[in-house]
Amino acid sequence: MAQIVIASRAGPEAKTRLAGVMSAPDRAALTEAMLADMLAALTADIGSVWVVTPTDSLAIIAVRHGARVIRQTEPTGLNGAFDLALSFLADRAPYDPVALLVGDLPLLAASDLDAAIGLAAAHDVVLAPALADGGTGAIVLRAGTRFELAFGRDSFRRHADAASRLGLTAAVIEADSLGLDVDRPGDFAVVLTRGPATRTAKFLRARLRERSDP
Repeated sequence: MAQIVIASRAGPEAKTRLAGVMSAPDRAALTEAMLADMLAALTADIGSVWVVTPTDSLAIIAVRHGARVIRQTEPTGLNGAFDLALSFLADRAPYDPVALLVGDLPLLAASDLDAAIGLAAAHDVVLAPALADGGTGAIVLRAGTRFELAFGRDSFRRHADAASRLGLTAAVIEADSLGLDVDRPGDFAVVLTRGPATRTAKFLRARLRERSDP
């Protein structure tokens, strides 16, 4: 069975690229909405769901949606969060595919994730490129795979290079739902258009109405 790991955190250092248009409390609320959307999209037959986070409110949302929580004692960034989760799962499920998902994919589709996990049956690493900044939206691999994570800008190239350097077979899946990470104000319009019924879209519409009210 697949193990699905979502890394998410709130706090003043979260979503800093949105700081020019959103207050810290609003960025925290946006993070909560995106995590709830991701968890709601996952069905039980896809696999076991874990949320790795140092944030109490996000841990509560995870449990409410039936996910299990890997608690961080302090924020360590995406790569540190995923390393912690992989170390934890290496003992519990060393042969299961592990899907690592950034926590800001509010349009996540179970079918796209299922396809990525399916590719892992024939490849050591499966990479889903982000739609912007050359980043990575998701990686599927086994917990014991020797692979250096490098999430962030231009990480897709670094991840592909790492797989090649280590002699690992790699597959690429291009799926909007695995690639739209909400990091920039321009991403709001995409979420509002493609996922109008999501919690994230409802939150964004409410904030836009507040700004437009005299």
